[in-house]
Amino acid sequence: MTRLPRHYVAARGSFASELAAAGRDFAQSFQQWRLWTTLAFNDILSRYRGSLLGPFWITLSTGAFVIGIGIVYGRLMHVPTEKYVPWMATGVVIWNFISSTVLESGDAYIHSSVIIRSGSLPLPIFVWRVICRSIVNLAHQVTVIIAVALWFHFLLKINLPMLVVGTVLVVVNVSWVSFFTAIAAARFRDIQQVNATLIQLVFFISPVIWIPSDMQGVQNLQSLLLTLNPVYHLLNAMRNPILGLPVPLHSIAFLVVMAVLGWALAFMLYASVRRRIVHYL
Repeated sequence: MTRLPRHYVAARGSFASELAAAGRDFAQSFQQWRLWTTLAFNDILSRYRGSLLGPFWITLSTGAFVIGIGIVYGRLMHVPTEKYVPWMATGVVIWNFISSTVLESGDAYIHSSVIIRSGSLPLPIFVWRVICRSIVNLAHQVTVIIAVALWFHFLLKINLPMLVVGTVLVVVNVSWVSFFTAIAAARFRDIQQVNATLIQLVFFISPVIWIPSDMQGVQNLQSLLLTLNPVYHLLNAMRNPILGLPVPLHSIAFLVVMAVLGWALAFMLYASVRRRIVHYL
């Protein structure tokens, strides 16, 4: 008897069996890391095929944004350039990674629908593909941070071990959000427009290009704009070590708890809908 690919089997077992099957999907996707890394690099190469600078257009555009915003907004906010530009540059690079990963993960399953319908690859592969692609893009933008660090003489102040810890916390948290987004967007195509709107809103209420200590009245809204804002803690985890500042313990605790709860919910959601995703497409 011919065995059907698992994504085409419509009958569902108990939730425990679905959890076990979801665990096998994740395990197999990790074993096939060469596949999703190759797909991620091919995505980047195909996107910039025929261009002179290739992926370094990301670096150039980010650098131009940092210079333009750094000059204009620093003066508007009456913040010294040597204080504002490093803060803003690191915030923009980290924000670009977070926002692009979340937005592009909405198309993780949709753009791979032909592959998913015609084969039986573990579905997490297509989300890892997006995350890997975003990490490569982040690596290109790190050049901007290094240039700013050299110009403003804080390169030797970077706390590398804490930066590694903070980067891991950011990637782990962005990953479970990406899984939620990929599944939701496959089921409801309007999610992409909702995400784009929310991303714009979160950008303005998060300290990406503004410094909380220099904003009048922000102390009165601190519990809303900062303490309860996940992006604030994500920025702290990576930006503070780069600038040689200590990472608040409450930010680390917030991100650890958010990662545990978020991944638990994302895993259960995936287990409950893994057989239906192919039908959503």
